[in-house]
Amino acid sequence: MQSNFYEIYTSSLFQKTFKKVLGNREAEVITRPACFFVRLKSEDARFVKRIIVFPPHGFTGDEVSLLNPHPEVRRARVKILGKINPTKKGFKPLVGEMKFDFSLTRNVPTEKTSAYAKFSEKYCKSQLKSWKNWFYVVKENGLGNFHSLINVSNEWVVALLEKELIDQKKINIKPYLEKLPQLEAKKLQIVLQKIEQVGDKIFDDKVFVARVLKIPSRTLVPILIQMLNVQETGKHENCTFFALLLKIAKRNKKQTLEEVKRAIELQSAPYYYLEDLDRKLSKSRF
Repeated sequence: MQSNFYEIYTSSLFQKTFKKVLGNREAEVITRPACFFVRLKSEDARFVKRIIVFPPHGFTGDEVSLLNPHPEVRRARVKILGKINPTKKGFKPLVGEMKFDFSLTRNVPTEKTSAYAKFSEKYCKSQLKSWKNWFYVVKENGLGNFHSLINVSNEWVVALLEKELIDQKKINIKPYLEKLPQLEAKKLQIVLQKIEQVGDKIFDDKVFVARVLKIPSRTLVPILIQMLNVQETGKHENCTFFALLLKIAKRNKKQTLEEVKRAIELQSAPYYYLEDLDRKLSKSRF
């Protein structure tokens, strides 16, 4: 009988691994479409450790837009601990059964012809990874600009993720909220908190997203740009605010692009998001 995540998570082997990697501090599970991330609820601002749990044939990148490994990462590496069986005391060897797809080219063409997004073969490189050895999924020289990990085995697999983050600016939306009526400012704060807490799953709530997009763009755009400074926790929070800015630009491209260019001049948000927005909006026809 196939194990489930609860059996894996509560097994003595996983709990032993959990305590060794994350200690006895409070943690949470981030459920992605085809894998699970276990993280501390309060993470360090510069160095992050997480545990990735892959179900059989699980993967980290289910949508083309998620093949970007978050550009706020200076470098990131993964170590596969092995295959896990909740009834066993040790990990089982995994040899050449973790596929690492990556491209060094930005704006690389991608396809979705299977359960997960993949690169057009012309632009993609693939490596089969094994257990015990660390390997980089993001390097400062560009390796892993776009990447996905795919468990090609029929068993559950546990891996470690370590990320060193680029220095991030603090979110400063107070000046914008102070310009709004108190009740309106409070409602907007609640909206932003919900987006931050839910991450990209917010797009499943189409009614909520539609309500957000009805907020005047002159109010919302500069605040969403500030929210690009949010700390990523595995829920793709930065990408969510980025995506909302693109949606707003479809109805008000000129104002959105002006705010983005102003933010670039003031360096008020991560340059890698702002430059990407600038490039996308400057080339778009909407």
